[in-house]
Amino acid sequence: MAAVGVLLAAGAVVALPSATEPVRTPPAEPTPAPGGLAAVLPGPPYDRLPGRTPIPEPTFLADRLLRGSLPAVGAAGGRAATASARLVLGRYCRRPQMYAVTLDPEDGWRRLRALAIRLDRSTSPPWVVLELAWTGRSYRWTGRSVQLNPC
Repeated sequence: MAAVGVLLAAGAVVALPSATEPVRTPPAEPTPAPGGLAAVLPGPPYDRLPGRTPIPEPTFLADRLLRGSLPAVGAAGGRAATASARLVLGRYCRRPQMYAVTLDPEDGWRRLRALAIRLDRSTSPPWVVLELAWTGRSYRWTGRSVQLNPC
């Protein structure tokens, strides 16, 4: 019986300092944002999110133009051009899956325009135009920051 009393007393002594500490409430659970996204999503660039492929930071050109390189995603052609456009959308768009990509080759698959159109067309602007140029290994992209930043 004495051993139980000693254990209870020791437990009370250990609990005393914690009783004097301020009560800490756990952080609130993030509330989902419209569309099921967590309200705590980081800002751009979004290509650092899980499941996305990071691409190099672009350079700024005159007249709000951005230009950047992309990793190799296959030989020049429709599949690689679409994948390249999707990599750029993955960097700038919170929800890149909301865009359909169509291609307009200017010089075969060496130079082309990729047009990404928002499927619900509820945002302004509802499209992003990217110029893609084949470098021999991958596509280089050029786009307007005024279209990419609000995407």
